[in-house]
Amino acid sequence: MDAAPEPTAAGAAHRPIRLLFVTSLYPTPDRPQMGAFVARRVDELRSRGVEVVVAAPSNYSHSILRRHLGILHTALTARGRFDGVEGHVVYPTGLIAWLAARLRRRPVLLYAHGSDVLVAARKSRLHARLARFAVAHADARVANSFWVADAVAALGRTAQVIPPGVDLDRFKPEDEGAARDRLGLDHDARIALFIGGLVQIKGPDVFAEAMTGAKGWLGIVVGDGPLADRVAASGSVAVYPAVSPDQVPEWLTAADIVVVPSRGEGLGLAAVEALACGRPVVASNVGGLPEVVHDGANGLLVPVGDAAALRVAIERLSEEPIRTALGKAGPGSVASHGIIEVTDSMAKAWRRLGVAL
Repeated sequence: MDAAPEPTAAGAAHRPIRLLFVTSLYPTPDRPQMGAFVARRVDELRSRGVEVVVAAPSNYSHSILRRHLGILHTALTARGRFDGVEGHVVYPTGLIAWLAARLRRRPVLLYAHGSDVLVAARKSRLHARLARFAVAHADARVANSFWVADAVAALGRTAQVIPPGVDLDRFKPEDEGAARDRLGLDHDARIALFIGGLVQIKGPDVFAEAMTGAKGWLGIVVGDGPLADRVAASGSVAVYPAVSPDQVPEWLTAADIVVVPSRGEGLGLAAVEALACGRPVVASNVGGLPEVVHDGANGLLVPVGDAAALRVAIERLSEEPIRTALGKAGPGSVASHGIIEVTDSMAKAWRRLGVAL
C-alpha cells in the first residue's frame, strides 16, 4: 500500500515551490520540436517563481529503453526537496514519476497526452496492467482532451481535462504578406499547409494525395520523418525541412489554410495553433480534433484517411469569404488554450493536492 504524500503547502511558505518534471517528451538538440508544449509549461511555471527540475531524454537517437533508463536515473538522483512530481506521459513514463514521488513521499500528477493511453497502454495485457497501475496510483490525473480522458477512464480512473498551453502572444493573427516575404513564398499563391511529423498517424500521405488535382492550390509540407521520401515523390506538394518551434507561427501565418489529416490524434495542437493564428483548419474527424475544429464554424471536418473528401474540403475553401469567416472565428474558439489560462488551471489541480503553486 502506498504511503500517503506529506502536505507541502504550509511548509513551503518560506521557500519557492519545487516541482520535478518527469517526461519522455521534451526538446533536445536533435529533436527541438519534441514536447515543445511541455517546455512551454515549464517556462511559464519558472516565470511565476516555481523551481522546476526536468528529468527528460538527452536525445532521441537512443533506444526507448535507454532513454527511459536515463529519465529514471535523473528522476531518482535529483537533489533537494521537492513539493510534487508531474509526469508526462501516463505510460510508461508515469511509472517513473510515481516511483520518484513515492520515494520522496510527495504527490504525483500524471498528464495523459494521447498515444500513451490510446496506443502504448494497449500493446499487451502486461502493458495494460502497468498502465492501470500508473493511473490508479497517481494522486491526480489530467488529460489534454475529453477523448483522451475517456481512455484514462477505461484504465480505471477519471481525469480532469486541461489542454496543453499555447503562447497566444506568439500564435496570433499576423500579416500574411510579411510572413511570406520572410519565407520566400509567392504572395499570389493560395497555400494549404501541413506542418508536423511525417509519420503514418499524422497523415501527410493523405494530404499529398488530396493535393493531386486540387485546383488553384499550392500544397506545402513542413516536417521530417519516415514518410518524407514518399510525400516528396508524390510531386503534388513542396516539402520543406522541419523547423524549430519558434518558426512555427510564421509558417502558420503564411498559409491560407492549415490541414491536419491525422489518422489518430489525442487533441491536435497544430490545429489549436493554426486557429489561434486565424487560419481555418481542415481536419480529420477523429480523436480530440472535433473538440477543437468545429465543422462550419472555424474549419471543416472530413472522414479519416479520405483523400478525396479532403480535396473537396480544401477546394471548398477556395472561396475567400468562407476562408475569412472561418479564420476570424479561430482565435476566440481556442482562447481557453492560452498558456496563462492553462497554467492557472493546472495550479488549481496542484492546490487540491496541497501544493500551493
